[in-house]
Amino acid sequence: MQPQNIPSRDSIHRAAAELFVRDGYSGTTVRGIAAAAGCDPALVIRHFGSKEGLFLATVSVSSELPRILAGPIESIGRELVRFVLDASDRPVAGIYRAMLTASDRPEIKQRLRSSMHDVFVAPLADRIGGAFPELRARLVAAQFAGLINAYWLVADPVLSRADRPAIVALYGDAIQRLLDSDDPVAGEA
Repeated sequence: MQPQNIPSRDSIHRAAAELFVRDGYSGTTVRGIAAAAGCDPALVIRHFGSKEGLFLATVSVSSELPRILAGPIESIGRELVRFVLDASDRPVAGIYRAMLTASDRPEIKQRLRSSMHDVFVAPLADRIGGAFPELRARLVAAQFAGLINAYWLVADPVLSRADRPAIVALYGDAIQRLLDSDDPVAGEA
């Protein structure tokens, strides 16, 4: 049983999640996390090893993506776009921004790659036919990430003010084309 005056690992985890989302990776310090959790910075390090270790234990991709990717294949493009537009003010957007700003660190870059593969590419590739299922899934992921960057990270003012149904139709159908189009003829470019 933990003494009353020492915050639990979960308390540190919750404080870190809030600060990473609010302040980003570089704007969050172990001291700040410890202060928010009400503990000594040494306790943060004891539980998580480092700021990077705590970050990797704290951030994750949205749990909504597996649901979207498991949905009807013919509507995945538009559903992915709706997700980006609808989630721009939710914590998932802050988590993504924090992950992106920390992606210069090798462990975090590897975690991003692994997460993208495990959560997005592999499940989608398993559902796509044709000669290039993994390539198509990775290209869908790249288009999805492009919209996230423009909408959540850069906050493109034209996109922010644009007609949402038009964005869903235009960009969603562009993503869907990667899923539905015929395979290219070998050597044709």
